[in-house]
Amino acid sequence: TPRPPGRPRMTDAGMPDAGVTAGEAPLPVGTLVRGALEKTLEYQSFTAETEDNEDHTFCGIFFDLRANGKYPLSYLEIGSLWVRGQLGPITVWTKEGGHGGRHGTAVADQAQWEKVYEKTHDPSFATLVELKLLDPIKIMSGETLGVYVHSTLPGDQSIVYDNQRQYYADAVNHEACRDDGKLVILPGTAHLSNEPFGKRAPWGGDALRQGRLFVGRVDYGARWMLWNPDTHDRFPMGFRAAVEAMMMGGKRNDCLLYHLGDEIIFYVMNRCSWDWFGTRMSPNEDQVEETKRNERKELQRRKEREIAEMFGVPVDQAAQLLQQMDPYMLQHIHQQLAAGNQIVLHESSDDDESESGDESFDEADEDGESGSESNEEGDDSDEEDAIDAFADAADEVFENAEGDDMEADEEDMEADEEDEAEA
Repeated sequence: TPRPPGRPRMTDAGMPDAGVTAGEAPLPVGTLVRGALEKTLEYQSFTAETEDNEDHTFCGIFFDLRANGKYPLSYLEIGSLWVRGQLGPITVWTKEGGHGGRHGTAVADQAQWEKVYEKTHDPSFATLVELKLLDPIKIMSGETLGVYVHSTLPGDQSIVYDNQRQYYADAVNHEACRDDGKLVILPGTAHLSNEPFGKRAPWGGDALRQGRLFVGRVDYGARWMLWNPDTHDRFPMGFRAAVEAMMMGGKRNDCLLYHLGDEIIFYVMNRCSWDWFGTRMSPNEDQVEETKRNERKELQRRKEREIAEMFGVPVDQAAQLLQQMDPYMLQHIHQQLAAGNQIVLHESSDDDESESGDESFDEADEDGESGSESNEEGDDSDEEDAIDAFADAADEVFENAEGDDMEADEEDMEADEEDEAEA
């Protein structure tokens, strides 16, 4: 579009070109200005700290980190991880695209991973210890990075991690993720072998346990995009509206912006942070989020109804079962239901009790060391163990329900006796 008469063209140095004839069409954006718009990134430092329920300890954990692609984020730089436990000789490994889960090939193939950290640490059960990476790890917007933290220390108290308590919390995406708007920390897989990528647990059997969560802290920096015409659509709706208002003002000869030129207006907007005009990306953003929440709730209710129908119990008791069960057993039951199979509760004697899973990680003793073991060996992938543990949880809920009913009956009998006495 030709420049209105009287407004000078800007040179590549960002200064008015005195030799330009009024009315001559300018370049859309000067070369120097365009280079600055494209290369300049805004850097901010953040810390993402996870919940710590002290559920388990063992040799290592695989988990994934993702750079949230919703906002105009260019990439994240992971500077350090923080963990706690018996520690010992610690290594950190990374893999582009994620760790692939318990049944993927990457968790047993060292060749697919890059070692980014190696150091021996003293025990620290009470406080987190920093694993500062020599070179920050870059995660581009929308991409996923697999992370593996491991200790070769013998025993089962090297690294603390948690159970994935809300398996269906984000069931639309089949993930229970922790997201601060920039960094997403996804569920992972525990590793029970003190040999990196080892396939066997110390007592035999599979060395992997799915449905586990990283416990600790992630220090990272965010490289935000700064606005330029090519990235306009990546910015929030308020920012886009501000750019349009500035450009319209630059076309009115009764506005001061008229005398700046497009290049300077572009440069001014480039210097504005992406969230200065709000963070809403679309007008119906709240509606979309509400729809997702409703879908997750409906999926949870459907799971509860399936369990209630299967065992012939009220839905509220089925909901208690779902809260008490290990995520792996939840997935196993769900797969059996989806396949049309039936799972029948059976009576279990004291002699026939199987280990129901991992014991809780007790509080530290006076010296700051744990006094308990995590006993991941009870959580084998064996289907019988999963069914037995499910049955135990069901029996507990049923017993509690029967106890409540008995208490209610006793209260009714007492009330009847009082009524008779008054009569």
